[in-house]
Amino acid sequence: MIRFSFILIAFFTCLARGESQETIRQLNLFSEVFRYVKNKSARPISDEVLIESAIQGLLSAVDSHSAYITAEKYQDLLGSLKSTFGGIGVEFTMKNGHPTIVSPLDGTPAHSAGLKPGDILLEIDDQSLSGLPLSLIRDKLKGEIGERITLKVKRDGDIKSFEIKRDRINIEALKWHMKDQVLIIRLSHFNEGIAGRLQKILRQNMASARAIILDLTNNPGGFFDEALGVTNLFLESGTITSVVERDKKEKIYRAASDKVIASKPPLFVLINEGTASSAEIVASALGENNRAKLIGRKSFGKGSVQTILPVPPGYTAIQLTTGFYKTPKGHLIDGRGIVPTLRVEGDDEALLDSALTQTKQGQR
Repeated sequence: MIRFSFILIAFFTCLARGESQETIRQLNLFSEVFRYVKNKSARPISDEVLIESAIQGLLSAVDSHSAYITAEKYQDLLGSLKSTFGGIGVEFTMKNGHPTIVSPLDGTPAHSAGLKPGDILLEIDDQSLSGLPLSLIRDKLKGEIGERITLKVKRDGDIKSFEIKRDRINIEALKWHMKDQVLIIRLSHFNEGIAGRLQKILRQNMASARAIILDLTNNPGGFFDEALGVTNLFLESGTITSVVERDKKEKIYRAASDKVIASKPPLFVLINEGTASSAEIVASALGENNRAKLIGRKSFGKGSVQTILPVPPGYTAIQLTTGFYKTPKGHLIDGRGIVPTLRVEGDDEALLDSALTQTKQGQR
């Protein structure tokens, strides 16, 4: 009964929307395949599992970021960018067909174990991750606090193993200090409320700061609106980013002059291969509008827009790629990344030292 309801709904929806006869023929084909699998497969499979798998397959045709979200996972996803969650503390995405680490989050087990941006995830507890969607890999990384898991990764052609203990992940996304009248701000994630917190820090320190260093290294992104809010604090005018949607429709996001606080002091932004998504939007906006000098290494290159679309009656949802981010000068971020003004090799300290040197040169 569920099968026929599903097919009839799809069939009449196609008719109502004027779909082609070929599309209707393909739906009939799907119906027949469904019937064979349900009635003749050696292992009985429920209608729910079959339909859910079909939906997953449909979305996988879009890209690796698009996925079906069950009711249980929907709640997990809604909370995944909150400040506290369980796991090992690593952000990853699909790159060149492989699950690839974007960044280990500051102060997490993944960071302490030595995982790095660009590491390709191969196995979790001796189970291969080849062909698995990102949602299932995330599930495998989760578990009881205190449990140990073994990750096998590929790094620069070498295979490395890491034993990591799961823990509660507390993201301290914003840290700052003053050094020689230089305000050094570390943003490790764009979680909820980060722009408001940064606004207060800037108001308190603008009078005494001769320069600002904004550290976005290993920042995997987060909430898009928070990234816009952070950029607005430094940028008085100009385009922050644009989103190219279906049929080449483009939505442009511009700076709001009434929100700017720190438009005057020299600004230096640190980026590296772990800088991704929303962090790349901030860096490119500040760099291409000539507000900041970018220091470090080329960023990760994750610039696609994922939209969560609840599916009626609202118990589940889909995550669908609906657009791509562009820099103010019209360059796509996805797959390309952001190139710094000044390339600097070495660890985080080397990047920071280079930025501090730049602040001194500006005084001469």
